[in-house]
Amino acid sequence: MVRVTYGAPRRQKKVRYFKAARGFRGGRSKLWRTVKESMVRSWAYAFRDRRQRKRQFRRLWIVRINAAARMRGVNYSRFIAGLKKSGVPADLRVKRKRGKTTSVLYAEYLPSEADDPRPHAGRTRNGKGRRITRESSTGTKDPFQAGRRAIEWVLEDQRQARAKKHQEEEQKQFALGTYWERWFAREGRKRQGTRGEVRWKRDESLKWEGEGYGIKHQPWAQGSVERITAGDFEDYWAVLDQRRTPSNDMSGTKKQQKTLIRKLLKEARSDFPHLAIPDFPEISSQKQQVRHLKRDEWNRLLGKVVELSGGAARQDLSKADYEALPTHNALVKNARNWVDLYDTLNLMWFFHLRAEDLPRLQAQWFRDEGDEIVCDLEITKGDRDKHRTTHYRQDAVSNWRRMNLRRPKGLLIFPHTKRSEGETNSTLKRNWNKLLTYALDACDPPIPSKGMTMTNIRHTAFRLTMEEAPELGQEPGIHAFAANGLTSAEMLRATYLRFIEEEATAKRTRAKIKPGSWSLQKRVSLEDE
Repeated sequence: MVRVTYGAPRRQKKVRYFKAARGFRGGRSKLWRTVKESMVRSWAYAFRDRRQRKRQFRRLWIVRINAAARMRGVNYSRFIAGLKKSGVPADLRVKRKRGKTTSVLYAEYLPSEADDPRPHAGRTRNGKGRRITRESSTGTKDPFQAGRRAIEWVLEDQRQARAKKHQEEEQKQFALGTYWERWFAREGRKRQGTRGEVRWKRDESLKWEGEGYGIKHQPWAQGSVERITAGDFEDYWAVLDQRRTPSNDMSGTKKQQKTLIRKLLKEARSDFPHLAIPDFPEISSQKQQVRHLKRDEWNRLLGKVVELSGGAARQDLSKADYEALPTHNALVKNARNWVDLYDTLNLMWFFHLRAEDLPRLQAQWFRDEGDEIVCDLEITKGDRDKHRTTHYRQDAVSNWRRMNLRRPKGLLIFPHTKRSEGETNSTLKRNWNKLLTYALDACDPPIPSKGMTMTNIRHTAFRLTMEEAPELGQEPGIHAFAANGLTSAEMLRATYLRFIEEEATAKRTRAKIKPGSWSLQKRVSLEDE
């Protein structure tokens, strides 16, 4: 292919060269080859002489400063040495400001980046551009008087910058971050080697360093803890409210952040014994009714799981019988999986266990005491100590004895599935949620499975138990029932009992109203009359 030596780019290049050569004499501004040679040489000389000019001006300044200094009995070298000792920067200049109609002299200098108190050390474009000088009017036309005032201004400016830097360092020393590091290190040593160490560090670090909402990023956390006020917490609540969603009102996050802030402020009392903790704004919580299964849906779910297991889920299987069940690579075609799911659902139903407690359940944690089965959880939510829990339904005894036949020791549910220590999205969790969804969809009629997980099974157990035994929701029994389920009475009231009472009240009201008394049909008939 022939190389193209003409066209728009070539023409534009020539235009640039001819434009730059305007004012040259003769062919140096009219002939292309001559113009090109002239401009290449001229640009090279310009590059060199820009630096030569700086040298020449420096020589001129030294001569002038030396002459003025000798008029006052001192030579140039001693004068410059004295300026350095006094702290006056070498680049301090006194000059007339370009473009100003006044003849008043201005002083300007560029502080070092370390000592510059301005944002981004005086750099333009949010810290990405060049640094600009600091300047101030001397208020006089006299060069000598202007020089004295310039020196006074620079020294005062540097003094204020040092004072501000010292204040910021002092504030940083007693900032909330200092006490966070101290508290986090101490608490981390206490949990070193425990099962939930990694999870605790992750959760606490998110509270402190979470992008946008973390305490670390709030302006009031950068200064001294003495300056934190209740208004700062109101602003922080407003920041958290911006992250609200229809399913999350951020009340839980506010409570967690409040707890952490209080711990850090108590930690600060080692340096400030009389430090008062400001009042936090009220945390409004909008409790919505949690998703749960109704009694008929729960019975249909258990029946479908038994059907999918080929009837083996309710049989008294020995360990050998359990291992002899037909297996399949497909999750939903493995009969052993459905037996495990049936046992998992019943354990949550009888003992109100959390989903996160299920993977580590050991058969030896359960004790058969004749008419009662007692479970001693080794570790549960928040790495609490061993917790004792039992059942409120009598058929839990027969269910446990059936389960204990096949698994007298070791992992109790899904024993053949590998566990992922410390991972919330483990294989085990994904598997049982897939099985649960499949069983709900397979019911006749299907039970809505969207968003249904093992956590909803725990909600179902609490809700139906309190519906069928109303005395459990009354004082003082509600406290024992809540403690047995590893929760609080306040949580039971807000999550289940309130809605149970509302539904019961609505049902009683509907029963009192005669059919058709307030119907649309009745209203229409009255209007017709």
